[in-house]
Amino acid sequence: MNFSPAADFYDKTRGGEARGRRIAPAIAERTAKDRLLLDAGMGTGVVALALTDLGYSVVGIDLSHSMLTKAVSRVGQTAAAASLTALPFPERTFSQVYSVWVTHVVGDLRKGLQEVHRVLEPGGRYVVIPGMILFDDHPVGRIMEEVQSRTAEADDRAERILPLAESVGFTAVEVGELDAATHEHSPEQIASGLEQRMFYHLWAVDDAVFEEKVAPLVRELRALPDPDRPITRRTRRQIIVLEKRG
Repeated sequence: MNFSPAADFYDKTRGGEARGRRIAPAIAERTAKDRLLLDAGMGTGVVALALTDLGYSVVGIDLSHSMLTKAVSRVGQTAAAASLTALPFPERTFSQVYSVWVTHVVGDLRKGLQEVHRVLEPGGRYVVIPGMILFDDHPVGRIMEEVQSRTAEADDRAERILPLAESVGFTAVEVGELDAATHEHSPEQIASGLEQRMFYHLWAVDDAVFEEKVAPLVRELRALPDPDRPITRRTRRQIIVLEKRG
């Protein structure tokens, strides 16, 4: 999926540079500062910027020219327009690669994993933070999880990634969770965001499918008590570390 349609609002609706600073330490803990790091799907560059500020040398790729324009303004001319499934690098170029909120929108995830495996040295690491969200048990969280399950075409949680990764020559060395993120929105704000198709998995949903699968959940959000009152919710993401077998 090409995120060019979201380039102008992506940072405003996803936390921007603050979100990058929150995620970067998890990447830093699992990679070496003295080696070049590939951001495979860098988007607007918020994670790459945070890692650069921590002293890392980062290069990146992304499918969207519009997103890359934002990234280049942050991290400089260290990015290339390319897909995860066709990386523009020779074999064994890198010893470490990461992808943050990327693998859920890769059309052929096995091919993407093969490509990362190809450009890694033996023993190299691929750190993945999947895009699929783990929601809390709040009524809003349960509704959002149902929206995600009804409309997201690809599930990139560990139970799907690990068999594919093993099949192309990776070994999983870690499967865990990041610290939960806190969000404060009212049910009405979330309902409005769904109607405006602010979530990537709704971009390709036509009006008839939206009316069938999503509109009932929008109505459930608005039927909750005090729908205009902000609610604090917690969401979690997995983190997966894969190692290329020698």
